[in-house]
Amino acid sequence: MSSLAWLAKLPEALHQRLHGRKNLLAVLQNSGWLLLDKMFRMALGLLVGAWVARYLGPLQYGELAYTLAFVALFQAVASLGLDGIVVRDIAQNKAKANIILGTAFVLRLGIGLICWLTAVSSIAWLNEINDRSVILTALAGGSLVFQAADTVDLWFQSQSQSRRTVLAKLTAYMISNGVKVAFILNNAPLIAFAAVMALDGLIAAIGLAIAYRQFPCDQRWICVAATARQLLSESWPFILSSVAIMIYMRIDLIMIKEILGTQPLGIYAAVLPLATLWQFIPMMLNASLAPFVARKKAESESAYWKVLQKIFKAYALLGWLVCIPTVVFAKLLVSFLYGSQYQQGAMVLSIYVFTNLFINMGVAQGLWLLNERRGIINLANTLVGAVIAVAGNWLLTPLFGIAGVAMVAVFAQLMSAVFMNLIFSKRVFFMQIRSLVWPFFKI
Repeated sequence: MSSLAWLAKLPEALHQRLHGRKNLLAVLQNSGWLLLDKMFRMALGLLVGAWVARYLGPLQYGELAYTLAFVALFQAVASLGLDGIVVRDIAQNKAKANIILGTAFVLRLGIGLICWLTAVSSIAWLNEINDRSVILTALAGGSLVFQAADTVDLWFQSQSQSRRTVLAKLTAYMISNGVKVAFILNNAPLIAFAAVMALDGLIAAIGLAIAYRQFPCDQRWICVAATARQLLSESWPFILSSVAIMIYMRIDLIMIKEILGTQPLGIYAAVLPLATLWQFIPMMLNASLAPFVARKKAESESAYWKVLQKIFKAYALLGWLVCIPTVVFAKLLVSFLYGSQYQQGAMVLSIYVFTNLFINMGVAQGLWLLNERRGIINLANTLVGAVIAVAGNWLLTPLFGIAGVAMVAVFAQLMSAVFMNLIFSKRVFFMQIRSLVWPFFKI
């Protein structure tokens, strides 16, 4: 690790501090590749996504967004909430990696196939068998089966080898986006863009298989029933939490289609990436800050709470730095990227972007939940947010249209991430409130 090319290019003082610290260098190298993956996907996805939205128009883009939102509800189940558990178990006992990986792969492949069939049959039941949404779901839903290949990614994560995953998935992402551009230039029908979702999953699976052959575990994968029962007995709360999060984050898209129709959904779905563009930053910061906060907790309660307050303030400031410029330039951004047919989305963007403030507060609270070992609170918060999202959309969407949906999203995040702490921890609640207002007022 000390011979990494990038290390030699650092300032001498920093080079000396990092030299020989293999574990830290492995973490930095791993995190750097993950950051590269996020940044590249963010830029490419936004540009190509905007082009696809312009090409399809709000009506057809709404159909595609509805299909993808429906499939996303099943993705949470297909992953089985195993990611953290598998990585932890392999890191603790590498000798059993083949059993853990083999069992996780078989479980994910089986449930992925079931989820795909369930998604197709459910959409047929909701919209009749001859509706185009059935074909779109059958094509896009193929990604649920290919998702099982992400088990390879868990092996690489456990060995701090995320570079291999990033290269495989970025290659697949570039190919699939290249195919989208080719479809646009050749006037392809809507159905072709749904097929690209499955193509992306297939190419990523092939890339991961090739990468695994270059860095395999010591023994051939096998599936063991006892290990399957053990994994599932621990993962079920994570499955429930993931499903609640997906309902929380995607139910608005489905309800817009059912209440307002496909065209408003297309406008709403198109501008969402502009509002959620920067949400990965606090999540990545948490990964780096978690060990530091844990050490402060062991040092003293006073030092622990002081550093939490600083983190809350920093995340709040980050939220405001995203929200204010977005509101100011919302009309210009929507007009430039999507064209006049999506101009109604500027109001949605100006409202929805404020979810960043409260999501950041929830992410910062995750450090507190981790150190206090109160992870069940996260599930409770997510369930409350999901209930508010469903009820709020049912009440406000007919009255205020897609702007009302954006209002509900902001309110659901506020209640889930902030006001629920009036029940679980008043101290955290007041820290969050102080952090949200401190850039403007001192309290």
